[in-house]
Amino acid sequence: MSKWLTRELAQGIVEKMMKDIPYSINIMNEKGMIIGSGNKNRVGTLHRGAVQALNTGKMIEIYYDNRFEKRGTNEPIVIGNQYIGVVGITGEPEEVLPFCRIVKTAVSLLIEQNILIGNREAERNREAAFLEALLNEKKAYSQQLMNEAEHYHIHLHVENSVVLIKHVKKKKKVDALLKPFPAFKKQNENMYIVILQSQKDVERVAESLLDIDQHAVVAAGMQGLNIATSFHQARLCMRVSEKLHLSSRFFNYQDWKFPAELSEINILPADPKHGNLNLPDVLMQTLTTFIDHNGNPTETARALMIHRNTLYYRLGRIEQLTGKNPNRILDLFELVYLLLQQ
Repeated sequence: MSKWLTRELAQGIVEKMMKDIPYSINIMNEKGMIIGSGNKNRVGTLHRGAVQALNTGKMIEIYYDNRFEKRGTNEPIVIGNQYIGVVGITGEPEEVLPFCRIVKTAVSLLIEQNILIGNREAERNREAAFLEALLNEKKAYSQQLMNEAEHYHIHLHVENSVVLIKHVKKKKKVDALLKPFPAFKKQNENMYIVILQSQKDVERVAESLLDIDQHAVVAAGMQGLNIATSFHQARLCMRVSEKLHLSSRFFNYQDWKFPAELSEINILPADPKHGNLNLPDVLMQTLTTFIDHNGNPTETARALMIHRNTLYYRLGRIEQLTGKNPNRILDLFELVYLLLQQ
């Protein structure tokens, strides 16, 4: 049985069409077996008129009822030069012929739509499998992976840089900007992954993105022969952005290497006496804003739209809860580290 013309689809079409067409409809598969019928007792039986239609590739008209079929018309369903089934309508051939063609057209359109959806799903699965392999392959690339990469216009024999884009609001404009480049979407993370072959492209794409979408955040790994390495670097940069809630929107690994690598290092055990950052939201916002403004109390208070005395009170509360004074450089450094580890 054709995977596109199933019993469920055939019976569903029959029942819907018979609400508007005053004749019994049969749909047969590529072997002439009835898989959908207005008379469900006929499902699973062989329709000789359908077999003849499949063998000749022509409409078969039956003018008299007999043991194996009833009078009516039987027209092959052709998809991509392949006969995948037959539509039959019971009745005087002259009367049912127009209805037979209507049902055939409806069946063909539904099947073509299902094929299109199936092909898109297959391509999405292929793309996801390729991306998973590419972003995790840290050794020499196989010829198969290199060939697959060419399908997406990615050349693995040259240096590439991975760019990650998150928090996009203007998706149509961003999609249009990225169209000339190998770009993928990770729907579960709401993230774009773009693979670029020159630093100029990285800078140009980042600048254009930040201009188009005021919410977008861009992180770029370094150029190299291994895409998985550049992807990992870009992810670390994006992690710094999200953990510290920084106002910067472009993070290049070359410039952010220290905090990016620091976020992966496990220095302190999970012990409250080494610092507890289970802070209320208002204090967490105060701390990240203080860090973002380089510990400057005037700029921090202005950004939070609070009085400086309120800021000093909140910084004092942070010290009480964590044991770390944000006004001391080493304590602040440790608070940054603990934020990166969350």
